[in-house]
Amino acid sequence: MTSSEEEFLAEELRDVVAPSLGRTRDGLGPWQVELVARPAVAGLATVGIWRVRGADWTIIVKVLRHADGEATSAWQSEKDPRHPFYWRREADAFESDLLASLPEIGGLRAPASHGVVDRPDGTVAVWMEDVAGNSGSDWDLRRYHLAARHLGQLQGRLADAGALDQPWLSRGWLPTYLERRVRWCGPLDDPDAWGHPLVQKVLPTGRAGEFRALWADRERFQAVLDSFPRTLCELDLHPRNLFDVAGDTVVIDWAFAGVGALGEDPGNLVVDAVTDFHLAPDLLPVLFDVLVDGYAAGLADSGHLLPIDNVRRAVAAGAAAKFGWLVPAILSTATNGRPTLNGRPVEEGMASWGAVGVFLLDLKQIASGQ
Repeated sequence: MTSSEEEFLAEELRDVVAPSLGRTRDGLGPWQVELVARPAVAGLATVGIWRVRGADWTIIVKVLRHADGEATSAWQSEKDPRHPFYWRREADAFESDLLASLPEIGGLRAPASHGVVDRPDGTVAVWMEDVAGNSGSDWDLRRYHLAARHLGQLQGRLADAGALDQPWLSRGWLPTYLERRVRWCGPLDDPDAWGHPLVQKVLPTGRAGEFRALWADRERFQAVLDSFPRTLCELDLHPRNLFDVAGDTVVIDWAFAGVGALGEDPGNLVVDAVTDFHLAPDLLPVLFDVLVDGYAAGLADSGHLLPIDNVRRAVAAGAAAKFGWLVPAILSTATNGRPTLNGRPVEEGMASWGAVGVFLLDLKQIASGQ
């Protein structure tokens, strides 16, 4: 943290955070600052995340800035507030009545906001609750079921609700996400890539045509999603963004928050839980069933009844529409001789991703109504 950032932080703690915590300007006492995370990939609007800790309090500050000069990044932030990757969206979310009202709506919630500050250097500081709970990275399948139920409760209550008519919410996020990955998918048509020994070890190469169809049919799966009601979606729902806090499900990272379809968020979770190495690949079928069952129960709790087969189709379409690029990523990793995949040694990473790729073919069938 630079000296100017430290000055901003001290001023904001006294002028914004202290009143939010019910303290006087000089009542915070001494504090310490700890770096929690820097952006893992280029193009993200996140500058960094810090924990600020006093004698009897702790709080998180996330600093945002538009990432100039990263035009080739699939995660590139944008200046236009209407763009799905608008850089300031998370600050807008924490300033909004909608995110603040989630505890009253029920189901899951976001961290409590302690203030949003536009800084003179063009960055924005988002001060929020330091979520002290059990991370989704450590959950068992029962806790995934409860999280899916909480998600269904919230998303069912907000389905096609007037509360979604807020300009800061992203729209069209999934098509933009996929458009930014088209350039990755050329290896699907490369016979040499399919013949690579690493690829043959983790993928049934005789099903190459099915993997090509999975990617080619992405718009069809998006159309399936579009046939379901619209609701509030986090759009990056994975275990590291989920916490159990005394039985409540708290979701962090609302950078892409927007209007999406029922099924879109749990469809993301079933894939990311394995591709980000939180659960073993052999748990994919049972994880899918657990999430579908919990989500369907939550929708029923909300009064938004959907037949279980429709819920299965929505969640399957959410995964099939979004992740057709995974197998091309495996192919390019092998042919380019990369030593790692998603931060793991290449053979370990490809084993998990290959299992997900094969499972996506099953979800493709469910999403197609077969």
